[in-house]
Order: sequence, then C-alpha cells, then structure tokens
Amino acid sequence: MISVSKKKKTKIKISFIGNNSCDVTGSMILIETEYKNILLECGMIQGFNSIVDYKENAKSFPFKPHNIDYVFLGHVHIDHIGRLPKLVRDGFNGKIIATEITAKLLKPMLIDSANIIRKDAEYISRKRSAIFEPFYNVEDVEDTLNLTCKYDYGIIHELDENISFRFLHNSHLIGACQIELFIKTSTGHIEKILYTSDLKGLQNKNHFVEDTEFCTKANIVISECTYGAIGKNHKENRIKDLEKIKTVVKQVCIMSNGKILIPVFSLSRAQEILTNLYELFSEDKDFKIPIIMDSPLIWEITKVYKDVLTGEYKELFDKVCSWENVRFIKDYNESKINMKDNSPKIVLSSSGFLHKGRSIQYLKEYISDSKNHVLFVGYSPPNSIASKIKLGQKNITIEGESYKNRCSITILNSFSSHIQRDELLNYLKNITTDKICLVHGSMDGKLEFKESLEEELLKLNKTTRVVAVNKGTTIGL
Repeated sequence: MISVSKKKKTKIKISFIGNNSCDVTGSMILIETEYKNILLECGMIQGFNSIVDYKENAKSFPFKPHNIDYVFLGHVHIDHIGRLPKLVRDGFNGKIIATEITAKLLKPMLIDSANIIRKDAEYISRKRSAIFEPFYNVEDVEDTLNLTCKYDYGIIHELDENISFRFLHNSHLIGACQIELFIKTSTGHIEKILYTSDLKGLQNKNHFVEDTEFCTKANIVISECTYGAIGKNHKENRIKDLEKIKTVVKQVCIMSNGKILIPVFSLSRAQEILTNLYELFSEDKDFKIPIIMDSPLIWEITKVYKDVLTGEYKELFDKVCSWENVRFIKDYNESKINMKDNSPKIVLSSSGFLHKGRSIQYLKEYISDSKNHVLFVGYSPPNSIASKIKLGQKNITIEGESYKNRCSITILNSFSSHIQRDELLNYLKNITTDKICLVHGSMDGKLEFKESLEEELLKLNKTTRVVAVNKGTTIGL
C-alpha cells in the first residue's frame, strides 16, 4: 500500500497507480503535496471478462481513502469515474471536483454502474457457488453525489491556500475538461500540472461540445495517448461517413425492407448519431422509417442533455428529440416486442462494443438475416463480438449460443471521440514544459508516440523529457 498520510511532505509526488498507466481503462493518478492529497479521477477497469474485471475493481485501493482530500474528474465515462462510490464507501469524505455538466451526468452513469455491479455479483455468485457482494450500491452513489462540487470553465478556483485549479474545454463529450492544477509549495513557488484526461481534437467535431482549448505552459503534462501507435490516425472524413449512413438507410430500410442496428454508447455517441440522422432525413417528408432509441440509460442521459444545453445547442436538440420518427424505449417488455417486430427500422441501442445491454438481444434477432445491417460507429476491442463481426467471422457466439452471421455491415471511423495522433503531437510539442507523461494507451503505442514526440521537440530545440509511464511509475516535482 502507498503510504499516504496527512504529514507534511518535502515535495510533490505523482504516482501512476491506475490501470490507465498501462492500458486505456481504469484511470487513476495520485498526487501527494506537502499539505493535501489529490486523485485525478477514479475509474473502473473495463475488459471483456466479467469475473476478472469484477475482482480487480473490487480490490482495496493502494492508499487509505480517508487520506485523500480532493478528487478531480475530467469526464463521466465509467473508466474514469466508475470506482468513485467505492472510494466513498471505503472512507473518502473530501471534495469531488467537476464541471456542472459532469456533475449532473454522474447520477445516471453511476446508478447504471451500481445496477450492473449488482447483476455481475449475482452472476459470479451463481458461477462460483459462493457469495459475492456488490462493491458498491445505489446508496453509495447518493453519498458520492453529496460530495460532488460544481465549477465553471476558464476561471482559476482556489480550493485552499495551496491548491487552485482551472478547467479547460475539451470536446471529448459534453462536460469534459482538461485540468490545470496549481500547487503552492512551502517556499511559495507554484507548480502547474496539466492533466488532459481524454482529448478530442478539432477534426470531425461533434455536436453540442465547445472546441478543445490548448494549454501552452505547465511544469508537467500528463496526457492521454490512445492513438499513440503509428498508423492509428483515423483520417476518415465525417462528410463521407454521413453519406455512407444515408446510402445504407436507403438500401436496407427503404429498398430491402430490412432493419439496421447501430450499437452505441449511451453517453454522447447515441445523441450524436441521432442528431446526424435528424440532419440527414428530417426534411424529407416521405421518410417514415422509425428510429428507435432503446436503452433506459440513453433516455436518462438524453434528459440531462435537454436540461443542460443552452442557446443554439438546446434549440437543435429539442428539435431532434421531438422529431416524429424518433421513439425512446425504456421498458424492457416494450423492447422485446420491438425486437420481434419485422418492419423496417433503425435501432440505436447500447452497448457500443456489443458486450452487454439490449444491443446484444437485437443482434440475436438481426444477425442471421441478410436483409439486415449492423452499422458500426466506433472502435471495437479485439475479441469483442463487434470485432468478430467486423472481421467477417461466419458464426458468432452470443450468450453461449451460435448464430449464423449473414447480415451486412458498414464501419465508420470518423466518430472516434479521441484526439488523432498528428493533432496530439502538434498540441504537446507546443507546450512549454519540463516533462510530458503519457498515459491511457498501450505501452507499444506510448513508446512509438514518445519517439515521434521527442523528434518533434528536438526540431524545436526543446529539452522536454517524455515518459511512457507504467504502473507504479512515480514522478517528483
């Protein structure tokens, strides 16, 4: 266990203790100052083995939660916030720092997570013939929400006499931010740490988000590196992808009377694709194809969107949601009826990886009919069902049963919510900083990116050190 105490320390220490130090989920970074202890996010590991993931996420933290003073959140994806209620359950009683939108999105995201944890505990208990208790519940979520404090972008907020911060816009999704952390030492010197969390660049910008702001100076930068590997740039054109959607809808739903399944993440991706469908087809009065939004979480998040959006964003989103073609399904019995209905339709359902959720049940109904289509709008991890379909595997095993894979597919890559490799290189090389620490990526990708970034820095005569961190890496300031 890391020895985190309230005793005065001699320097700032940054410890990369989360799984994001060696992979892309499980975000958590510990910062120990002379007076306060800080966590940058508290995320869940999300792989594709429910039992392994459950055991990892249920483990005790490598520090005493009651010794943490502040937790900063970059955004509300579960791999960045999913263990917060466990942190609270285990003794944390400090402040959770978030943007206003992130704070409002915490409730539906964490309640959904608590319900999944409960179901996973029940499944593992049956599988192992032993009792596995959920490592947090809905009551722990409520306690977490009570500790959450909302702050505006662009203003330096003073938490105490030694810790201040500022949020920068980050178009990864609504409410997302980068965090500029200002720490005053006992000598009166201020050290600035930039944490990017997950970034979205300027290419293929989504609706309802502000442009990413770029920091120019910090003592140390902690940056995501999701697309660090050479060849990971997704340069597909959004306009071309929208044309592909239009063509697929006409060919499948109108000409062949087939059905389209679009597996989506409930947060951001669902609302983005729905908005694109509205812009593509709403002015066509002859377009009568139903668009089904089937997920209780999609509906809960959509309600938050309607509550927090303002100005032109709100005006557009209200039009999208009131479009006569759109129907939201919350009740599972209604969902089952819709799955069996054979009329043409477009279904957006979670999860995006075809790992869990109602999208799996739709896939069972649709996959063996060549008239139907699966439209993929994001990355699919290796060995996931989505990945196997993309690779053209002839038989797909879903919940223990084998299904003939006869449906057609389209893969769109312009909807990635992460900054592209070239854009990230350009951002980081232009920051005046002593050190850049790369997280949230594979080690191979981080090492390739480190080499490329060092080459770019050398061209600018900069001596910035680039570190591809691993689990357990510690940096001193």
